[in-house]
Amino acid sequence: MSDNALNDADRREAAISRLAHELRRALEQRALFELEVLNSRDHAIAQAAQIGELRHRLVKQAAILETRRSEFSIHRENHLAHIARLESALADASRTAALAESLRRELAATRGSTTWRIGRLVMLPARLLKRLLRRG
Repeated sequence: MSDNALNDADRREAAISRLAHELRRALEQRALFELEVLNSRDHAIAQAAQIGELRHRLVKQAAILETRRSEFSIHRENHLAHIARLESALADASRTAALAESLRRELAATRGSTTWRIGRLVMLPARLLKRLLRRG
C-alpha cells in the first residue's frame, strides 16, 4: 500500500500542481481580460470626448455658416438695390442724352436757318459796340 499511497500522493501532487498551473493561467487570463476591459473603456471615453469635440465644432461651424448666410443675404439685397439704382441712373442719363441730342439738332437747324443768319448780320454792329464798351 505504500506504493499505492505514494502513487496517490504523486497523483494528488501532480493534480495540485496542474490545478495550480491552470489557476495561474486563469488568473493571468483574467488580468489580461481586465486590462482589455480597461483599455476598451479608456478608448470609449476618448472616443466620447472626440465626439463631444466634433459636436462642438459642428455647432460652431453651423453658427458661422448661419452668420455668413445672413451677411450674404444682406449683401445680396444691397447689391440688387445698387443695381436697380444704377439702372435707373442709366435710364435717366439715356433720356437726358436723347434730349440733349434733340436740342443740339434743333439748335443746329435754327442756326442754319436764313432768318438766324440775317438776324446775326443785322445785330453785328450792336454786338461789336457792346464788346467795345465792355473792354474799355
